[in-house]
Amino acid sequence: MKTREEVEFRCGDVVWLSCDPSVGVEPRKTRTCVVVSNDIANRHGQAVTVVPTQAYTKERAARAYMVDLRAPASTLRDARVANGSMITTYDRSRVVSRAGKLAPATMRQLETALAVHLGMDHPTGP
Repeated sequence: MKTREEVEFRCGDVVWLSCDPSVGVEPRKTRTCVVVSNDIANRHGQAVTVVPTQAYTKERAARAYMVDLRAPASTLRDARVANGSMITTYDRSRVVSRAGKLAPATMRQLETALAVHLGMDHPTGP
């Protein structure tokens, strides 16, 4: 069995991440998160930048900074949304295991959601 330090992940992977201890509105508990940091940093760095997921609701999925992760948008079994308003960087030792992967089109939607939340221009791509 791999230790937390040995878990490999790439941008667009969904990982189980231990978020505790947390403060205020920060994500709590061990939860699924989408890796959004670049693959060079993911391979060599000591931190990982993620977007936490939440249970799917129609209202959440309609928000511009949320992305619907229900199949076929991802390989997750549970109905989830990625919350682009909660982008966070953690020590990579908090990554417990891999949980799934986003489809390429879904990753582009998440990039757009992050741009909306951060107030950045984001080109519309294929």
